[in-house]
Amino acid sequence: MRIVADENMALVREFFGHLGELACYAGRQLSSTQVKDADVLLVRSVTQVNAQLLAESRVRFVGSATIGADHLDLAWLAEQQIVTTTAPACNARSVVEYVITALIEVTQGLKIDLSHHVLGIVGLGNVGYLLAMVAQSLGLKVLGCDPFVTHADIEQCRFEELIARADIISFHTPLTHQGSYPTYHLLNESTLPLLKPDCILLNTGRGAVINNQALLTFINSHPNHFAAIVLDVWEGEPLINAQLLKRVTLATPHIAGYSLEGRTRGTEQVYQALCHFLGQQPKHQLADFLPVNLSVIPVSPHDNVWAMLHQVLQVAYPIANDDLLFRQTMTLATESERALAFDAYRRQYWPRRQFASHHVDVSKIDATATTFLKKLAFLV
Repeated sequence: MRIVADENMALVREFFGHLGELACYAGRQLSSTQVKDADVLLVRSVTQVNAQLLAESRVRFVGSATIGADHLDLAWLAEQQIVTTTAPACNARSVVEYVITALIEVTQGLKIDLSHHVLGIVGLGNVGYLLAMVAQSLGLKVLGCDPFVTHADIEQCRFEELIARADIISFHTPLTHQGSYPTYHLLNESTLPLLKPDCILLNTGRGAVINNQALLTFINSHPNHFAAIVLDVWEGEPLINAQLLKRVTLATPHIAGYSLEGRTRGTEQVYQALCHFLGQQPKHQLADFLPVNLSVIPVSPHDNVWAMLHQVLQVAYPIANDDLLFRQTMTLATESERALAFDAYRRQYWPRRQFASHHVDVSKIDATATTFLKKLAFLV
């Protein structure tokens, strides 16, 4: 059996090497020639899987180590009776931890108490719903918007109402162009003026859910409208809007879900699905490959829990470092060089660990502060 895989799929050789002949290529440049003789195709979100790629191949199984499926032509794949699997929720926790970290980073810099803010979540799937639960446990008021699901434990409203009421808006939708509720350019020239003044805007979903040029134009004409903007996803990746990059508070290259656990759990889920497809018992599990984190994070007393959490996060996930390093890579002279650097940053991303792998020494803080750490899944 021949398996063709994205070379940047975490632990792809460790998980799949024993199942057959494994050939790895750059996912963004994957061609029909490379997959022609493959039986199995393993991808990430950077590869468009459709008739153009697979029509001349013998591929019978496609696995994508991603939560979303907007890069897969599911209708055509089903028509061809090609078994297709994704990895739902594989990096949901990682994305939520990124959002919480980014919020604490920017609000501490602005001296804002998050306790009094309303978080609006656009898209209440695996990531959005988990974010809502974590945010509510930390005391934030949550509004949600998702025309396809209803949750009794979240107040839901229309998109236009949400962005007018929320102090913080976080996007977690797939990218869709058709249907009753397309998400392409959901935030655009018409809806940007509806945003509450001094709001915080985050996008860790899909870049084109926000019209990036319209956002830049709005920022330029309303320079004081946003308290902060955090963008992890960009329209046109890996060719991003260099001028918009200069205007946002925190910028990263589509790595919100890139914790070590988030990246590798997606691979594990696809591996398990392929083993099932082949009628084989899985030989490996994620625990076989993840290192144990033995370090302990010290924390001192603070006036409020947000400052305490900020101290812990400076060690667990120093997000400002990602922002700084990403901006440095984007100073290259040409657009093509910057595009290559965007992908290289993701490919060489450091082994960030999820909160649950970090031990915190709570001997110097009170029970309330300790409870907040537990709610974020830190080990205490």
